[in-house]
Amino acid sequence: MNIPSNDKLAASRKAIRAFGERYQYDVSYMEALMDASPGAFQAFEAGLGMGRFQKAAPIELLTIAKIVTVQNEDCGPCLALGVKLAREAGVSEVVIRGALQGGKGLNPEQLEIYHYSKAVAANEELDPDVIPRLEERWGREVLAELAVSIAGVRLYPTVKRALGFAKSCALMPELVS
Repeated sequence: MNIPSNDKLAASRKAIRAFGERYQYDVSYMEALMDASPGAFQAFEAGLGMGRFQKAAPIELLTIAKIVTVQNEDCGPCLALGVKLAREAGVSEVVIRGALQGGKGLNPEQLEIYHYSKAVAANEELDPDVIPRLEERWGREVLAELAVSIAGVRLYPTVKRALGFAKSCALMPELVS
């Protein structure tokens, strides 16, 4: 494994801080990881693209999956960030609110993605017909992107908690009201 150079670490730190400032998101846990183990930070940084990857999946479906997953992880600041990023990407408020409020207002196809994402994020048993149905409707590529998005957004609250920054994972009830 390559240990990042001081220049690369400095560039990563600068980018992380700029991201935190832009979105009013506390990035101290990422900096703590970087300071504790540059190699571990490099591994973390390599996984960051998972939550951002999109090629075939409609942004609305990925947004539903991400919001549902972060809600399941019980991290309010990560959820607030997800909402900001969804709005920035032009996702409709109906979809954002539907994902935040238990699927209310989502169309049937979106609601199915909501329930699928919730079951995956909560490690609940899936309806045996849901994956074939989703593959038939959206294709395997979209299903793969949903899977990677769900895994990718879990990375942040998991690392945050594992490093002892769970106190910053408070719920934000105003987001779901």
